[in-house]
Amino acid sequence: MPKPTIRQQVLVRAVHSAVLLMTSLSLPAFAAEDDAKTLPVVTVTGAAEDSAGYQAKRSATATKTDTALIDTPQSISVITSGQIRDQASPNLQEALRYAPGVRNELYGIDNRADWIALRGSTEATMLLDGLRLPLAGWYGVVRNEPYAFERIEVLRGPSSIIAGENDPGGVVNLVSKRPRAQAAHEIGVRIGNDELTEVHADFTGPLNDDKSLLYRMVMLGKDSGTQVRHADDKRLLLAPSLTWRPNASDLVTVYAEYQYDRSKNTNAFLGLAGTLKPAPHGPIASELFIGEPGWDRYGGPRKRFGYEVDLSLNDAWRLRHNLRHDRVKGLMKSMYAAWWEGFVDADGKPDANGKYMNRLWYVYDDEARLTSSDLLLQGELRTGSVQHTLLLGMDGTLQNSRQWTGETAATPINVYQPVYGVFPEPHLPAGTPSENRVRRLGFLAQDQMKFSEQLSVRAGVRHDKVRNTAVGSPTIKDSATSFNLGTVYQFVPGLAPYASYSESFTPVAGTDAAGKTFKPKRGEQFELGVKWEPASLPLQASAAVYSLKEKNRLADDPNHVGKRIQLGMAKIRGLEAELKADLGAWNVMGNYTYTRARATAGSFGGNLDANEQIEGVPEHTASVWVVHNFGKGFKAGGGARYVGSSGDGTGKVSVSSVSLLDAMASYETGAWRFALNLNNLADKDYIATCLSRGDCWFGQRRRVVLTADYRW
Repeated sequence: MPKPTIRQQVLVRAVHSAVLLMTSLSLPAFAAEDDAKTLPVVTVTGAAEDSAGYQAKRSATATKTDTALIDTPQSISVITSGQIRDQASPNLQEALRYAPGVRNELYGIDNRADWIALRGSTEATMLLDGLRLPLAGWYGVVRNEPYAFERIEVLRGPSSIIAGENDPGGVVNLVSKRPRAQAAHEIGVRIGNDELTEVHADFTGPLNDDKSLLYRMVMLGKDSGTQVRHADDKRLLLAPSLTWRPNASDLVTVYAEYQYDRSKNTNAFLGLAGTLKPAPHGPIASELFIGEPGWDRYGGPRKRFGYEVDLSLNDAWRLRHNLRHDRVKGLMKSMYAAWWEGFVDADGKPDANGKYMNRLWYVYDDEARLTSSDLLLQGELRTGSVQHTLLLGMDGTLQNSRQWTGETAATPINVYQPVYGVFPEPHLPAGTPSENRVRRLGFLAQDQMKFSEQLSVRAGVRHDKVRNTAVGSPTIKDSATSFNLGTVYQFVPGLAPYASYSESFTPVAGTDAAGKTFKPKRGEQFELGVKWEPASLPLQASAAVYSLKEKNRLADDPNHVGKRIQLGMAKIRGLEAELKADLGAWNVMGNYTYTRARATAGSFGGNLDANEQIEGVPEHTASVWVVHNFGKGFKAGGGARYVGSSGDGTGKVSVSSVSLLDAMASYETGAWRFALNLNNLADKDYIATCLSRGDCWFGQRRRVVLTADYRW
């Protein structure tokens, strides 16, 4: 028997790894440490190109195939590397400020996670290179670093065909930096207000003469404060990757990542009085730190490794296999204000004229292991005059998580003149942690049909099976079949109206007061839109209207404290418009979003009014960003962001609209680039959100960042 070729060996290993993952869905959770090391990892490419400007022409996020945006019958925005660089956003929430349909300050400047909602839904599904990111419990999250991404893609609307279990509002896909054949090196520093100091570096290029072996190393170290006193923000990131290209059509990439975050809590959970409404002693400062600086802590390590395999089987078929394993351990040890009690005296007793608020300490110690994988077979076929891009595949996730929690009353604090060091560091009580195991397996089939240069149709179907087990409780088994269908017709080249229907599902863990398991949350959407990419102009424009239903929303059970009921439905209708242009010396972006979001059930026991907008979701948002290249290396510009008024869903509380200005200037000379960014230029002190339960959240104050990069 002849010896297998290298390609055949790689193919066999890829299929074997995928089968191992799928069959391991029945393995027990939290294997021994040595066993865990054998779990493989997945990724899917999201970028078919790189853009130094603000436009991208192609994406794989909506279809898992390299598809032109104008042929994609769904609303999608791409934040390119050029935009990420020019806006110097320090976190994912701020990187999405200029994307339509995105609500990025759900909880103000809350640093516990990247809280993002799309199209009025409760949250967005986060993907990394097409595969789900891990969450350990509710607070064990290590936030994502924008410097690590080539670009960020926002796909709006239900998207279970490509994402599996998926929140109805859509997905945000983070596209990692990967090795390139052209050598490039960058090292830089950033300084700014709130004592920001950052060093970052990005190196890539070939390791041999024939460029068959490529590398990339991304590094970042940050030590900073925040607008909240005592709430520091520290990060270390190392992300190496290596690509082997044995020929022009095949590649194998292996990668790893280590990130360690350590910070203190920025949120205080303050009530209406002193934030949105007047208080006897005036407004509470947005700089207030509610916990104890001596022991308050948030963050932890995240370790990641994986590989990506892309093989050409013949002229018509390709096989892709991706695998990723994430381990994350996050600790939240902090306090929050008892906003429902209002002001109290120094002894913690009710006093409407007091300066104190009672506090509660809480500890969440989370850890999780998540292995994700997919195996995709893609074919380019023709039947008569119809060109088909077929995609057949399977994917799965294994997630094991543990959580230790503790919470009780602490000492009150003077919110106007806080004194710290009065409450000792709490420790978790002895006990058994809660443990959760999730196993998901999905099968998908998709056909992208090109009937002519004008007409294309996308049709997809997917079936998922999910087993969710909380240790000590019965296993919850859910399954769902999701569909999508869309069509695009270019009446003239570059002008493409489209229509689509899409579905999503999200399993919901837990039971109600009667012990009945919850049904999966389902989403379904109809969307009509138009995309314009004129051949004679470097311009992209799109507009979409949609009707979205979100079924089986959870709400607090008013008759059983601590229990939840499933009786809600949200109906969301909206309009989104976006423009991007790279016109000679000008880079221009603008967007407008209208969202009408109503629901039949409130959260946190709120008495929701079905005629009121869902809490925290403004009806109107808009933004514009313009940068001009003045020549000789000098660029300057800025943006304006408008966030309309929002309520608490009951009609009793309304947060005023806010308009914010951003500015930037940069100068390039030789290998050097210097840049100055100012966000919230006027330093507006504003309330971002107030919730139906009665607490409010401050928005981001002025941020000043000076960057110096050396590239060769």
